[in-house]
Amino acid sequence: MNRSRILFVGIALLAADVLLLPRQASAQGEVLTPLQARPVPEAVRALRKADGLNEHFIYLYEPQTLPIVDDFSIDRTRKRWAQATDPGVTLEETIYRLEVAGVSTWDMVFSDDTTFTYLTDLDPVPPVTTRTPLAPITVLVRDITVYPPTDLVVEAWPAYNIFDTIQEPSPDILFLASPELIQDSLLVYQVPAAPGTYTNPDNSVRPLVLWEDDDVYINGNYPIEPPTIGVATFDGLARTGYPYDYDQFTAYGIADHLTSVDIDLSAPLGPEDSLYLSFFYQPQGLSGDNAVQPLDSLVLEFWAPQLQYWSRVWSTPYVPLQGFQQVLVPIKLAQFFYEGFKFRFLNYGTLSGSYDHWHLDYVRLDQQRSFDDTRLIDVAYMYPETSLLQTYTSVTFEKFAEAPSTYMAQSITALQRNLDTDDRFITYGMLAREENGNGPVAFSNGLNSSGNASSIFPSDHPIAAAPNNFEYDPALSTDAAFWRVKLWTNTTPDICKYNDTVTFVQEISNYMAYDDGSAEMGYGITAAGAAAALRFDISGQDSLRAVRMYFNPQANDPNDSPNPEEGRFLITVWKSLSPEVIQHQNFTFSSPTYRLDGIDHFVEIPLDSTIMVEGTIYVGWVQTNNVKLNVGFDRNRNNQDKLFRRLTLNFGPSTQQGSLMLRPVFVAAVDPFASVPEETDGPGMLLFPNPANEVVMARTSIQLEGARLMISDAMGRIVSDERFKENRFVDVSALANGLYVARLSSADGALIAQERLLIQR
Repeated sequence: MNRSRILFVGIALLAADVLLLPRQASAQGEVLTPLQARPVPEAVRALRKADGLNEHFIYLYEPQTLPIVDDFSIDRTRKRWAQATDPGVTLEETIYRLEVAGVSTWDMVFSDDTTFTYLTDLDPVPPVTTRTPLAPITVLVRDITVYPPTDLVVEAWPAYNIFDTIQEPSPDILFLASPELIQDSLLVYQVPAAPGTYTNPDNSVRPLVLWEDDDVYINGNYPIEPPTIGVATFDGLARTGYPYDYDQFTAYGIADHLTSVDIDLSAPLGPEDSLYLSFFYQPQGLSGDNAVQPLDSLVLEFWAPQLQYWSRVWSTPYVPLQGFQQVLVPIKLAQFFYEGFKFRFLNYGTLSGSYDHWHLDYVRLDQQRSFDDTRLIDVAYMYPETSLLQTYTSVTFEKFAEAPSTYMAQSITALQRNLDTDDRFITYGMLAREENGNGPVAFSNGLNSSGNASSIFPSDHPIAAAPNNFEYDPALSTDAAFWRVKLWTNTTPDICKYNDTVTFVQEISNYMAYDDGSAEMGYGITAAGAAAALRFDISGQDSLRAVRMYFNPQANDPNDSPNPEEGRFLITVWKSLSPEVIQHQNFTFSSPTYRLDGIDHFVEIPLDSTIMVEGTIYVGWVQTNNVKLNVGFDRNRNNQDKLFRRLTLNFGPSTQQGSLMLRPVFVAAVDPFASVPEETDGPGMLLFPNPANEVVMARTSIQLEGARLMISDAMGRIVSDERFKENRFVDVSALANGLYVARLSSADGALIAQERLLIQR
């Protein structure tokens, strides 16, 4: 292949120092760290839509019947980001916080301490005031922050005091400024079952959704030599993509769940039908860390519908990196053979980031199986692919159009696995089509007919070589090209069609890249004055105008390093590294932008002025302080020989295998990146100080009446909600350290501005 994977066939033969990554792998000032956040776009959108109401959504699911199969080559988890206004969502119930004698009204408000009638007689000198307690009220108080709500019966009093004077006709009622018990409500919505179908190996059609939660990350980039393309990854990040626990780096406990929908195991099924659940698992991988902690584990549990009880049936400790292992667990107890049976996987680990990875693959549940039923009649691709170019994953359209043949790969090699114990007759090929439908091509690229039983084999796809001689045709596009490419494999029989193809979109527009767009780790250098530079070879001359970088959000630094947003650097372009010759260096200091609206979102940093470049150039940065930038690092494509770093006086080659997610951007007629939505809209908002300690103030450029400033934690929970006033400090002393989102909304609930807020002490 024209680019190399870091890890090849034969995991047991690889050197441990290549595979195993500590929580912070450092080599002479270069640092690789596990991802500390993997932002989910829906989490931000859901927060922006929130109007301050307490809402709970009950999701409906279609049940499943045997056989159950999922190899995670497509995502079958239920995405639980419903909104009240979504089609089909219905309001089922309104649950009030306060209730008296079975009645709730919207205006209920009470004090949790005694209130009084104060009666003053003016005749005596001096006047005499007597105080009589108001009659207590028995109030049912529900906790509507949880569902179903819990309740508590308390004694309360009217939220006012009465002041009366004997000589005057009527008493005065003075309401409490801050009563403790205020009426509120929880709106309970019902969300219909998700649409879509899935074709099982027996060609029966089932509901698409198999998993009722979405804690895990379905991906093809984190595992090493998976059985098939796609796994479910368990780590310490919640479904929002942020850590379960921001407060404490060493926080430990149950993290992700992967729970099946209801499965009908009722009669005539029974223990005599020899039901087995099988699956593959792998600890560690290309992301996460290698700190083997005794308490970390992966667990399997079965749900007994009649007993309403989860029974733990299997677990394994976190061990050093190993290949995928297949496990078979029998279902023997009668308590599980009912309608409504479920099973779930969960992991114990560090809750403060993307650590302690487990990868799950090829889950199967069926009857008439045995303890050694490990055979899978399936041939599948193993990894995603991203490019038909040689060396780069993307180049500029202008240069490509000048000489397509110099950029196209002669061939690419995609790894396949025959999971069957018998040799199979396997053919494979490729389809490619320009985005508007022009120029479709189809090739049958090869076959493998022997010696492939239970093995991984490379499938070579000729591209710009005989017999295909294929090139992306620039004449089919204008100024930018997007080609949809599909690699396919075929054999008969084959029990899963979903893992038989690999599809990607090849972009050729205005930038050059080595990476595949997916970060497995974060790269940084940790000394002021240090520099990192990535080599690019330019054909002829071109005009460089900007640099794009992916900064992975950071949190819970165990080393208590400075606030990551305080990093400062100068974008630099070198003509030579030895001797060091700088062609351009920005006068403008840059700082990292950690976007919270999605994973792998690049940030564009303009050069102070466009420069003409030619031949070999090096693009990177010089740090002006010691704050690690945490630039995305792709560990599936190895371009270590293109990355250099200067930690003291001279540049030297990087010690890290992978591709830095840094992309030079050139002047072009069109810029597809310009259409990428930014993190926020509207007039903007300034928070200061940020990071904050005890208080924070918000300012905006427009006049606001009745606006509110809400602060939410990483799980989307509102932790502060106050009326917005210009130049007024908001008390945040009760908030734990971590990242928050401050949301400024108008009186009618419309989003005005949104900014990140870091609490750091």
